[in-house]
Amino acid sequence: MALQQIELEVPTTLSDIKLWQYQKYMKIIEQNKTEDAEDEDKINDFLNMKLVEIFCNVSLKEVSKIPLKEYNKILEVLNKAFEEKPNLIQRFDLLDVDMGFIPNLDDITLGEYVDLETNITDWQKMHKAMAVLYRPVNFKAEDKYGIAPYKVNEEIQEAMKDMPLDVAISSMVFFYALGKELLGAIPKYLEQNLKKEDMQMLDQHLQKNGVGINQFMHSLKEMSETSMQLPNFHSTSV
Repeated sequence: MALQQIELEVPTTLSDIKLWQYQKYMKIIEQNKTEDAEDEDKINDFLNMKLVEIFCNVSLKEVSKIPLKEYNKILEVLNKAFEEKPNLIQRFDLLDVDMGFIPNLDDITLGEYVDLETNITDWQKMHKAMAVLYRPVNFKAEDKYGIAPYKVNEEIQEAMKDMPLDVAISSMVFFYALGKELLGAIPKYLEQNLKKEDMQMLDQHLQKNGVGINQFMHSLKEMSETSMQLPNFHSTSV
């Protein structure tokens, strides 16, 4: 009996991977954390199979039928892709729409920053943070461009799940690199420019989401003192 041939496309770069795929994989990692050494090898084997299933768009049943030698090669290719450290990607195409990174982060509004800070540290909300950083380009002139004003739009947020992973990671690295300078200025800006009633309104808004203004300020201070790191990618051993 002839062996069933399995056709799959293995991503060789982060640009071949969608944000939603990485979000799905990260969720599985979170659900399978263990401190039991006896279970660690079994869980790692399972995560490796899910790695191939999600990023190569095949079923787990099909993954189990891949010859071991080829399976190990696939893991090597995937791990190499995640060694990339992309520079900021300012423009990319999303569903035939030209998307652009905020041209000047110095002009970021308080509302934009609150939504960004709320979502950018959680992979499952990362598409919402990306909808703040990247928006449809509405103006082009040589090497300059403008983007649409920020407005919370669930449809756009969901669409951002289809963005290439290298774009998302490049913007995160860039944002964190600027974090100390940018975030260090925000608490001072709030104190100097917001009226007392505006601060109270902001406090009430943040409390609805489980934090208060003092905790919010403390978070900004911590982010200004230490550079944030991307979540660790599960490294497979082959």
